[in-house]
Amino acid sequence: MVKHLFMLCTVVAALLFNLPAQGAEDVFAPGRIAYQAGQFTNAARFFQGELKRAPSAEAWHNFGNAAWQAGHAGEAVLSWQRALWINPYQTNAAASLRFVNGLGQFSELSVTWTEKYSTWLPVNLWAGLAAVSLWLAVALVLLPGIFRWRKSVWPQLLAAVALGTVVLTLPALAGIHGRTKLAVIRAVNVPLRQTPTLTAQVRSRFAAGEMVRCQSVRGKYYFVRTANDETGWVAQDQLWFIAADELPQWPEAGTIRPIRE
Repeated sequence: MVKHLFMLCTVVAALLFNLPAQGAEDVFAPGRIAYQAGQFTNAARFFQGELKRAPSAEAWHNFGNAAWQAGHAGEAVLSWQRALWINPYQTNAAASLRFVNGLGQFSELSVTWTEKYSTWLPVNLWAGLAAVSLWLAVALVLLPGIFRWRKSVWPQLLAAVALGTVVLTLPALAGIHGRTKLAVIRAVNVPLRQTPTLTAQVRSRFAAGEMVRCQSVRGKYYFVRTANDETGWVAQDQLWFIAADELPQWPEAGTIRPIRE
């Protein structure tokens, strides 16, 4: 029964997250026209405006595509990651990330099994499912005694299903917490320092769009672990967290940075 409940939640979530994208087709038309005309900077600026107005997985995906074509790898990877954070069924964003990883510009950051598990459903749906299931279980356990309802098997069965659902959501919630520590490097040649100081020895340098896992913070630096299992300190202003809502500052037309120096 619990398996069937999860399958039902997955189907409902997929329908809910696909409907807005279909309805927003006309909203993104000007940006798509600019994109098809090769005006990637202008297209990205339009999609950024849509993100300020109404953030959505579709807008993040479109912004990422335009940013990549304009030579902004950091903004592109961040956008695709945020599209999947909002809607794990955004297959286009997932395909874009697979394409970038296949280029071999940087290694793919490993994730834990709980973090993978948490991508089965949208973040908000996991939290809502946990809360509803917990309160339902408590109600089914306490209310029959309070109101002296006639003894029946079905409240006990429903309470067991609700408690089982709560247990199944716990690894996902832990995975969501872990994913909030994942961040994207903003620009090329960002240094990984040995200590959290500006004059510290540089261990290596990042490519724009590389993913890191932040483990602690000291002053203006984060202690991070890279995809190659290397550790060090990175300045806070050189990172974007995939779970945050900060919009990248898009440059004026004509100011395009290379993906690599």
